[in-house]
Amino acid sequence: MTKQGFIIALVVVVIGLFLLGASPLFIVDIIQNAIVVQLGKPVRNITEPGLYVKIPFIQEVTYFDKRLLDYDSEPQDVITQDKKTLLLDNYAKWRIVDPLKVYQNFQTQRGALQRLHDIIYSELRVELGRHDLLEIVATDRADIMK
Repeated sequence: MTKQGFIIALVVVVIGLFLLGASPLFIVDIIQNAIVVQLGKPVRNITEPGLYVKIPFIQEVTYFDKRLLDYDSEPQDVITQDKKTLLLDNYAKWRIVDPLKVYQNFQTQRGALQRLHDIIYSELRVELGRHDLLEIVATDRADIMK
């Protein structure tokens, strides 16, 4: 093989491997939804599992979990109405019902989780700030927990 033929073969192999790495096929698992994004705009909302096709380098796929998800925050300080400090640890269960809306508002599942964290922490601070420490831990605990 000549030097020129070797270079051409090498270029073809490199291009082939590059295109193979940017496969037009993608899989949506049974526990996932997917949004196909073309040039920053969602073009397809996929809710069924299976093998799908996309245009390499032009379309990207963003996955969202269908399952019931856990939100568990780090313990944080909250101040009660009587100016006492509580160390608050909380959790929530949540699910993505409309992945297209989540993508349009937050782009990723992680972005939605961060917004959820902000809302939950803010609401807990407001609610617990309306009550005295004694009400929170003893007398009105059941009502506040609702």
